[in-house]
Amino acid sequence: MNEIDNTISLESNRFISIDVFKGLAIALMVFVNTLTPFDMLTAWTHHAGEYGLTYVDLVAPFFIFMLALNFTVSFKRHLESKGRRKAYLRHLRRYLIFISIGLFMFIDVSESGFILRWGTLQVLGMSGLLFLPFAEAKSLIKLIVGLFYVILHQLLLFTTLNSVIYESIEGGILGCLSWGSMMIFSSVIAEGLKKDIKWRYFLLGGLIFLIFGIITSFFWGISRGYMTLPYVFISVGASSIFYYVLYLLFEQRGRNPTFKNEKILSPSGKNAFILFLLHIITLYFFYFMIPFSFILVPEDMKWAIIMSFAFLNASILLLVGYFLDKKKIYLTI
Repeated sequence: MNEIDNTISLESNRFISIDVFKGLAIALMVFVNTLTPFDMLTAWTHHAGEYGLTYVDLVAPFFIFMLALNFTVSFKRHLESKGRRKAYLRHLRRYLIFISIGLFMFIDVSESGFILRWGTLQVLGMSGLLFLPFAEAKSLIKLIVGLFYVILHQLLLFTTLNSVIYESIEGGILGCLSWGSMMIFSSVIAEGLKKDIKWRYFLLGGLIFLIFGIITSFFWGISRGYMTLPYVFISVGASSIFYYVLYLLFEQRGRNPTFKNEKILSPSGKNAFILFLLHIITLYFFYFMIPFSFILVPEDMKWAIIMSFAFLNASILLLVGYFLDKKKIYLTI
């Protein structure tokens, strides 16, 4: 996730908007993951059901989009400084590490043996691997490949495999076709970082994906569980437009000290990977160490307590990110 090296010599070349975007994605992820086990909360605090869309369904696509943004900046720099072979090997290693750590962290040990579970890190890694062979391809080629991936996945949903995809975490292995297409589409838009007229990519490009997603939703529905084509298009479009707003605030208005010296989200964005790992530990702490006994708590107050813990958990991670940045401690892979 944290693909931009955080050395002093490169600090001036950073996009603060990318760091803010990553920090916000981390905060949202921690917030919604803290709420996940509690069914008494309202529907908007959880993923939509079989079909539908809530803001929670856009958190994972934000990570895919920020992966594409990071790759655009990082790959170009490594290509120029270390050559093509080392640039590709660096990112290949990174995506394989994502998958390996994800499999290791969520391995389930039982009497029958080891069970490897799928999760967000595996999705990020597989999305990167599906994208990497086309990293330097023309935008049109990328769009064709992305369409091939997502249409192939959509066709699988018309078979008996649709139940396997829906019941698997993040769509499982088969769902990676849609996640991979999301990464490729995002990389096409992220090319705007290299261009002078960025609105054509992030705003116009985002609107095109969003509109096509809405139109196709009348035929195939919006479903994160099934990873449908409309969900992919809408996620890419929403992520792009949202990032463009951040770009306008933190790059175009960067001369304003209020935006240039942002110290809440951007420090955490510089250490997105380590905070992602730490948030798993804090989740276990909140679930198992803090007594969630609601026997004496009125029903209409339970939601407030749970929401407070979610805000507290997110705040703790942002605070950790701030102090790591203050001490110039960064974890890159």
